[in-house]
Amino acid sequence: MPFKSFGITDKGIVRDHNEDSLLANDAEGLFLVADGMGGLSKGDVASKIAVDTIAHFIKDSRLEDITWPIKPLQNYSLEENRLLAAISLANWNIFNEALKDPVNRGMGTTLVGFLLDGDQMVIANIGDSRMYLIKDNRIQQITDDHSLVMEEVRKGNMTLEEARVHPHKHVINRALGISETTQADISTRKFEARDLYLICSDGLTDMLTDEEMFSLVQASAGKGLSALGDTLVEAAKNNGGKDNITVVLINFHE
Repeated sequence: MPFKSFGITDKGIVRDHNEDSLLANDAEGLFLVADGMGGLSKGDVASKIAVDTIAHFIKDSRLEDITWPIKPLQNYSLEENRLLAAISLANWNIFNEALKDPVNRGMGTTLVGFLLDGDQMVIANIGDSRMYLIKDNRIQQITDDHSLVMEEVRKGNMTLEEARVHPHKHVINRALGISETTQADISTRKFEARDLYLICSDGLTDMLTDEEMFSLVQASAGKGLSALGDTLVEAAKNNGGKDNITVVLINFHE
């Protein structure tokens, strides 16, 4: 099924540099957003290592017989195992980079995105960057935030409105690179014609509610993915732009 993609990243209004990284690789069917953590601990390095490592492993493992960093899991498909292995290697590379210099200690990154597999997509998520499906006049978050406040929401101890303004809303309980191993959510879902997927860092979702994002999508109908991406980023900046903002859009056609 044909598709189009577009990616954009912006440092926002407040931050003096950008720690986000993105990938929109149509040829490999790989789309990623990584939001680096650590500030002086080089979060930008962590996010770039994550995106580059995964991209190279996906490509190389398809072209030749290379060593995989983990043993494939029997209950996973080939592409699920491929993406999981790529993520495991990225985690190891970030962790080892952090060991080289004390200033790098604490560096890490979120990761969210997917790898196409025929008429399906293999989705991976670690941290609080998000993936949305926009279809049938609604927006639906299809990844779970790995954050302390969202754990409380899922337990029924906090509302989404309370989580959105909680002082510790950015404390995440999973990330790439902060330990020798990591745990990623891996799932597979079919995509259909007219599906629009939005992958983004929390620099977008902190500044815009789901409803506001959906309204901007509707207002940008027919203008193309690049215009929509620019509109989302500018809206987040107009609402404060307190963090780096990264958006990757993928639209499937008939």
